[in-house]
Amino acid sequence: MTTAPHAVDVVIVGGGLVGGLCALLLAEGGVKPLVIDAAPALTETDRAQDLLAKRDARVWALSPASLSLLSRAKVWGRVQRHAPYQGMQVWSRDGRGILNFGSADHHNDDLPVNDTQLLLGSMVEPGVLSLALQEVLQERLGSSYLQSTRLQSLERLSQTWKVTLADGTQYQTPLVIGADGAGSVVRQFAGIQTELLDYKQMAVTCAIRTEKPNEGIARQVFLPTGPLAFLPLANLPTQVESEHDCWQSVVWTLPAIVAQDMMALDDVTLRAELAHASGYMLGQIDTIESRGIFPLKAQQAKQYSLEGLVLVGDAAHVVHPMAGQGVNLGCLDAAVLVDALLHDRARGLWAHRQTLKRYERARKLPNSIMMHGLSLLGWLQSSDQQWMMWLRGEGMHAVAKLDHLRHLIGEQASGRGAVQGTRYQMRS
Repeated sequence: MTTAPHAVDVVIVGGGLVGGLCALLLAEGGVKPLVIDAAPALTETDRAQDLLAKRDARVWALSPASLSLLSRAKVWGRVQRHAPYQGMQVWSRDGRGILNFGSADHHNDDLPVNDTQLLLGSMVEPGVLSLALQEVLQERLGSSYLQSTRLQSLERLSQTWKVTLADGTQYQTPLVIGADGAGSVVRQFAGIQTELLDYKQMAVTCAIRTEKPNEGIARQVFLPTGPLAFLPLANLPTQVESEHDCWQSVVWTLPAIVAQDMMALDDVTLRAELAHASGYMLGQIDTIESRGIFPLKAQQAKQYSLEGLVLVGDAAHVVHPMAGQGVNLGCLDAAVLVDALLHDRARGLWAHRQTLKRYERARKLPNSIMMHGLSLLGWLQSSDQQWMMWLRGEGMHAVAKLDHLRHLIGEQASGRGAVQGTRYQMRS
């Protein structure tokens, strides 16, 4: 005897930051989703302790809007460490002028974690945030949060989707949200094509201890080979006081072959290369750990939605990491989508085709502009033509003197505009 599929209002495939945020915002609005998460549980005591005891070289640079959404979902207060930053400096080594955002004069380790008006953002290690997110998902969703669980198939019926798990369990739902990353199986099952841009670059990542503290400032210098970023890392509880704020997350964009050569260097040589390339912005580098490397590509789904199916986060778009906007774009996807769904639910509708298309119209264009804008910026900064070098140097010098323009750039990066007019609108 065949068991009938379990009926649920919505299935979210992917329980990472964007999928988890969608689930918690929906739950806050009275909708209990089913979350299918292939990732293992981080909340087991030994695994959690091991994760928190180590420093991860990679960080997510969360914007004020993302911090506000995570606070709304009751996740941010659970995060056990993060590095708030109040300033950002951007410059080109072969140009003149430096772009300053925020202020380095108001650095304060004790800033309240929910007071996003005082921050440009906060750096958090993915594992540390994922641990907090999983704790809240387990508490709020209970048995509707399936961990270490994989999607086997997705089939469109007349009015609903049939979702089959690897263990054979089946669900029937009017709405599937694909939040399962750049290699989204939801997107593949739905037959949605992507636009792909291969930069032929790789990012070298590592954690470094510098001679000088970061003072709550994120720094990025554009080099002929690609941008080099030093991002504040949170202090570990075991760190001695003299090392506070002296650990940085490094993201160094390089041509693929050069990046692989850098990874082959011993620690002493790589430390010297990094310090020289950065112009000794934080002095000498005395320790390096947690090296990593990954290819850089941009992609965007040609459609974000079908009948009863929608893509969010990296399943819909992937951008260059130079501005740290990828994860924030995903959080904004979650906010705009959930707001539209809850608005319709209050009118007696659910997962209406026009609602999903409205979400797609609201999010696809800004995400596309961000993807292609970052690609263009990377090309402009890497050009070694004399006229281009002069133009970008003069351009950065001019922008550095225009406070209003820098404010507009900062506002765009904050994400406030994207949630304006939604239930997640931030206070001014």
